[in-house]
Amino acid sequence: MKYFVGFLASVIFIISCTGNDKRVRSDSKLDYYFQEVYNNDLSKNQKLSYLDSAKNIVDLMSDKDSLKVKNVFKVANRYYALLEYDNYLIESRKALSLSKLQDDSLGIAKGNYYIGDYYFFTSKNDSAYYYYLKAEKKYNKLNDKYNLAKTMLHIAYVLLYEKDFLGSEAQTIKVLNIAKELRDQGLIYECYVNLGSSLAGLKNYEKSLEYHFKALKQTDNLQKDIYTPLYKAQVLNNIGYVYLIQNKFDKALEYYSVALKNEKVREIHPVLYSSILDYYAYSNFKLNNDNALKDFNNALKIRDSINDTAGKIKSRTHLSEYYLGQKDTVKAWQLNEEAYKLAKASRYNIEVLTTLDFFTQIDPKNGLKYAKEYIRLSDSLQDMERNTRNKLARIKYETDEILSEKEKISSEKNTILYGALAITFFGVLLFIIFYQRNKQKQLLLTQEQQQANEEIYQLMLEQQSKLDNARSFEKKRIARELHDGVMNKLASTRLNLFILNKKTDPETIQKCLAYINEIQNIEKEVRGISHELSNESLFHNQNNFNAILEELCEEQETVFGTKCIREIDQNITWDTISASVKMNLYRIIQEAMNNCNKYAKAKTLFIKVSLVDNELKLLIKDDGIGFNTDKVKKGIGLKNIKERTDNIDGQFKIFSEIGTGTTLLIKINLAANHG
Repeated sequence: MKYFVGFLASVIFIISCTGNDKRVRSDSKLDYYFQEVYNNDLSKNQKLSYLDSAKNIVDLMSDKDSLKVKNVFKVANRYYALLEYDNYLIESRKALSLSKLQDDSLGIAKGNYYIGDYYFFTSKNDSAYYYYLKAEKKYNKLNDKYNLAKTMLHIAYVLLYEKDFLGSEAQTIKVLNIAKELRDQGLIYECYVNLGSSLAGLKNYEKSLEYHFKALKQTDNLQKDIYTPLYKAQVLNNIGYVYLIQNKFDKALEYYSVALKNEKVREIHPVLYSSILDYYAYSNFKLNNDNALKDFNNALKIRDSINDTAGKIKSRTHLSEYYLGQKDTVKAWQLNEEAYKLAKASRYNIEVLTTLDFFTQIDPKNGLKYAKEYIRLSDSLQDMERNTRNKLARIKYETDEILSEKEKISSEKNTILYGALAITFFGVLLFIIFYQRNKQKQLLLTQEQQQANEEIYQLMLEQQSKLDNARSFEKKRIARELHDGVMNKLASTRLNLFILNKKTDPETIQKCLAYINEIQNIEKEVRGISHELSNESLFHNQNNFNAILEELCEEQETVFGTKCIREIDQNITWDTISASVKMNLYRIIQEAMNNCNKYAKAKTLFIKVSLVDNELKLLIKDDGIGFNTDKVKKGIGLKNIKERTDNIDGQFKIFSEIGTGTTLLIKINLAANHG
C-alpha cells in the first residue's frame, strides 16, 4: 500500500503542474525567466539557470514590497516543478517569513501549505500534517474555499499514507462537498480518486470501484490538455489494482490493457507507464499467460533508467515471485535480495516485509530467521503506525488548542480595546456635556450680567429723566413768572412812565416816582428769579450717578443696619465717565456690601470715591471680623470683584486680617476707559 500511495503522490504532482507549460510573452526580464523554466525544449540545467537568474532579481527587492512575496512563491513553485525540493523548502520558508513581516494572512496560509507539501513529498508526514493544519485554519478564517479544499484534501492524503483510511475518507467527503459547491471539476476528480483509494484500504472494494469509476467518468469533464491521458491512465491503473488485490486478475488485465493503449503516457509520465506495465505483466503471470516475463523486464528497464526506487523494488519482487513460480530459486533469491537491500536502504518497510516473506518461500531452511525478522519488523511497523496516528491526533489537538488560545487572547485584546474605546468615547461625551453645560452657564451669567448692566443703565436713564423733568418744570415755572409777573409789570410801568414824554410838570413827575419805586420791586423780583436759576444750576451739576450711589448707601443702612459713611468727590464729572466704568463700579460696591452683610458682621462701612490725576479711586473699608486672604482669595465674591476690575483695566487690592476688618482698594485709569 505504501508504494501505491507513493505512486498516488507522483500523480498529485502531475495535477499540480498542469497548465504551467503555456508560454506567455512578456517585456519583463523576470517574467521571461519564469516562463523559460517551463520551456520543455530546455534541459533541466538550463531551466535551473533561468530560475537562478529570476531568484537573484527577486532577492534584490525590498522585504516590505508585496510583489516580493508573490515572486518568492513563484521561485518556490518552479523549484518544485524541477523536483528541487530542498531549494523549494528554502524559498517556501522565505515566503512565509515575508508574509508574516507584512501581516499578509493569505501569504501565511500559502507558505504553510507549501511547506506542508515539501514534508509530504519527502514522506515526513507528521510535519506535513502540522503545516497543512495551520494552512487549513488560515484559509478557513479567510473564507478561501478553494484553497481550503485543496489543503483539506492534502490532509486526507497524509491520513491515507498513514493508513488512517476512515479519517482519510471522512476528510475527503468534506472536501468533495466544497468542490461540488465550487463546481471545480479537478477537485471533484481528485476527491473521487482518493475516496476510491481510502475505501480500498478499508477493503470495501465494491464502494472503492464505484468511486474509481466516478473518477473515470469525471475525466470527461476536465479541461483537455496534454495531461488528460494521464488522468484516465491513473484511474484505470487504480481500478486494475483494486481487482488485482481481490485476485480478479482477468478484470485487472482488462483495465491495464486499456491504460497501455495510450502511448503518450510513457512519454509524459514514465513512472505511471512502468507501473501499469508491471501490473499488466503481473496479471498475465497470475493467469499463466506466456508474455509476462517480457513485460516484467521492460518495466524494470524503464524504472532502472529513470531511477524510480519504489518501482525498482516492486519490479524485482514481482520478478522474484515469477522465477519462484518457475522453480528458479537462484534467480528468485538474487532478485529478492536486490529488492530487500533497496527497500531497506530506502526505508520502504512494507516492501522489506514482502521480500522477507519471499525469503521464507525461496529459502525454507533459513525460514525461521526470516520469519523472526518479519515478525519483529511487522510489530515495529504496527507500533510506528499507531504512534504516528496518535502523533497526528496530538498535533491536531495541540494545533487546535494553540489556535483556540490565540483566538482567546485575541478576543481578550479586542474586549480590552473595545472597552477602552467605549470608556474613551463616554469620557469624551461626558467632557463635551460638561463643557457645553459650563459654556451655557457662562453664557447665562453673561446674559444676567448684561441684563444687570442694562438695569443699572436704565436706572441711570430714569434718574436722568427725573432730573430733566424737574429741570424742565423749573424752566417753565420761571418762564411763567417772567412772563406773567415781571414782563407785565415792566410793560405797565413802561406805559405809565410814557406820559413823561408829554408832561414834565411836578404833579406828573410826583406820580411817576411811584412807578420808579415799582421798578425797584421788579428788580428785586428779577434778582429772586436769578437766585432760583442759580440754585437750579447747582442742582443740574449734581450727577445722577451720585444719586444712585446715595440710594445704594441708604438701602444698606435701612435694610442691614450698617452705618454707611460715604465720601464722594464732588469734582467728579460723572457724565464724562464711560457707562462701563460706572456700571462696574456700582457692581463692585454692591458686591462689597453683599460680602460685608454675609460675612463681615460689620457695624460701619466706609466708602470713598476720589479722582486724582485722571485716576478714579474707590476705597471700601469695614470694621468687621476680617479673614485670612490666603484661604479666601478664590471666593466667588472676590473673584467677581477682580473680574469686574479687570474688565475696566483697573487694579484691585485687598487687605484683611482676622479681627481687623477688611479694606478694598480699586484704581481705575480713566484714560484707558475714555468714552
